[in-house]
Amino acid sequence: MTDLLSIRDFSLDIDTFDGVIPVLKNINLSVERGQTLGIVGESGSGKTVLVRSVMGIGPRQSRCTGGSITFDGTELTGLSDKAWAGIRGIRISMIFQDPMTYLNPLFTIATQVGDVVAAHRRAAGEPVPPRKARLARVVELLDQVGIHEPARVAGQYPHELSGGMRQRVLIAMALAGKPDLLIADEPTTALDVTVQAQVLDLIGSLVRKLNLTVVMISHDIGAIAAVAERCAVMYKGEIVEQGLTADILRNPQQDYTRRLLAAVPDIDRAPPERAGDQPERTDHAPLVEVNGLEKTYSVGATGTMKAVDNVSFRIEKGDVLGVVGESGSGKSTLARMVLRLIEPSAGDVIFDGVNLSGLTAEALRRKRQDMQLVFQNPHSALDGRHTIGDAIAEPLRLQTRIGRREIERRVETLLDIVQLPKLFKYRYPHELSGGQKQRVCIARAVALNPKLLVLDEPTSALDVSVQAQVLSFLRSLRDELDLTYVFISHDLAVIRQVCNRTLVMQRGRVVEQGETEKLFLNPDHDYTRALIESGRRTSPAALQGRM
Repeated sequence: MTDLLSIRDFSLDIDTFDGVIPVLKNINLSVERGQTLGIVGESGSGKTVLVRSVMGIGPRQSRCTGGSITFDGTELTGLSDKAWAGIRGIRISMIFQDPMTYLNPLFTIATQVGDVVAAHRRAAGEPVPPRKARLARVVELLDQVGIHEPARVAGQYPHELSGGMRQRVLIAMALAGKPDLLIADEPTTALDVTVQAQVLDLIGSLVRKLNLTVVMISHDIGAIAAVAERCAVMYKGEIVEQGLTADILRNPQQDYTRRLLAAVPDIDRAPPERAGDQPERTDHAPLVEVNGLEKTYSVGATGTMKAVDNVSFRIEKGDVLGVVGESGSGKSTLARMVLRLIEPSAGDVIFDGVNLSGLTAEALRRKRQDMQLVFQNPHSALDGRHTIGDAIAEPLRLQTRIGRREIERRVETLLDIVQLPKLFKYRYPHELSGGQKQRVCIARAVALNPKLLVLDEPTSALDVSVQAQVLSFLRSLRDELDLTYVFISHDLAVIRQVCNRTLVMQRGRVVEQGETEKLFLNPDHDYTRALIESGRRTSPAALQGRM
């Protein structure tokens, strides 16, 4: 079988203000027709730059310094824009990481997918089909990627779809030109375990049905192993190991590959001993008590939808409560009601002995110093126009009356607490890695010495090694500052590692709650068992056993 894609001794430099940086160094990879290749590595390893170079959309300041990239016998390096028009999107297509970034909120799915269909026809020199024919093709593509009621979905807007549905729409766009090579750039990042499994199954079925060749990049080696028979491991712009995925999982040859595998949370691995964990206590008032909490939204002219339905639980001081469930289960809505960022339709939240429902705006503002939120995406949580020092100082300026010098001293102390150099206060967010930015967000959240920290998917956008560092840091921070956590995640392996109690949500209801280890070892509810099984599918240990 001949290679559809061949990369030989390919090197790439990027010109920066600090000089020339070699980003890719002597890359050698090949993909046969009908084969799936996985490329795995940490953020900054060069994965995305490599596949974007294959698409001819590499960084503007980049330049090839050697080697070649050939696709079906055609040399791609130095190809003219006119020649690319017949290849990019038509013969080579790409699924991007964040569907909300690439879908326009102002237009329906039919319009956006239809525009891609029309663009491919124009690029191929063919007449653009009329509107009715384009709509029929859109419905066909949505049906091909497993979207139920594709004709109805075609008329919807991106915000009306779940994360998994939006990812399927991006896959439909990528298939519009009937490509030979499909590049998937982190297609399952930030998706919950069941949706992740569905997307991986979809990619596998498309390979079989359409005889596609796929290059999939990810920091999740479990996701790679679920779909790719061959795997390449990248580190600092180089391929450090490649071969059959099964061989790399069972017997990694390089220390970096072994460290990468060790950093992946395993849903079947018992958590480390946690000295701060205490048995459940009922002899005193808890830090947080939630009673019958509900949130109802109006849908259409007369309909209603319960995002959170009659939820009750308690959080003891020092607990790490995990809240787990699929996208749309009500996890984030519940967390925001606990913080009273969203007003509940019914029920009470009693925090540290005070019912938040009865507080005035001023009293609530003062109480919020004791409750803080860490958002999911550190990139969008920080203002790119402000320095890291300004970002951390902002809550101190707004909520305290301390002077400028004391604020500067506190900022340096907070940077030290989150294990970042003090000179980072002069940097801007774009100069930090994803893990460093998340530490800055945590520093902001603990600046006012809160009692409760709500972490909404704090590691979902991070690669596995950085995720392991952040989780370890959160454990030590809890002990150091005597914090209580609510930890929201779709990743059950992470929940098992860090949480002493877990609450499982489905369609706005709590279907099961209790001590984490008991829940994982002996779940009572079918939905909990299904979540655990979905998480087990892409764990390295389970994959090693099947290969």
